[in-house]
Amino acid sequence: MAAPGGLGRCVAAFWLALAFDALGLAVLLAGVFADVFFSDLLIYAGGIGIFLSLIWWVFWYAGNLEVPLEELRDDVGLAPPKVRSDSVLRRLVHGFSRRLSSTFASAPRSRAASASGLELQLAGDPRGRPADSGRIC
Repeated sequence: MAAPGGLGRCVAAFWLALAFDALGLAVLLAGVFADVFFSDLLIYAGGIGIFLSLIWWVFWYAGNLEVPLEELRDDVGLAPPKVRSDSVLRRLVHGFSRRLSSTFASAPRSRAASASGLELQLAGDPRGRPADSGRIC
């Protein structure tokens, strides 16, 4: 889904690409039309700046690609996940996992371990908001 401004999800890459384009073009044109002894340096630097803007354009474009999971599975050649029957090994592993979980759940915990677990649960954005999983850039 595109951002309300119409620039997509990676707005920073878009503005960096435009800045590199503008700065590179300005330096290139200054090298062409300015009467200075280092005009060749300006021409090369402007060309390199415009070339480096291509990196930001690729980041912006790739950050805005949206591929549905069904098409991605089909494109890569992955088969859809198979539904497995309940095998003996699966039941044994599940039972062992439940016993192990109940053993650790009933074990007494130290005060420091419970405090660190609480900190991990509450962690999110540095500003206190939960992290946004939909953003790529």
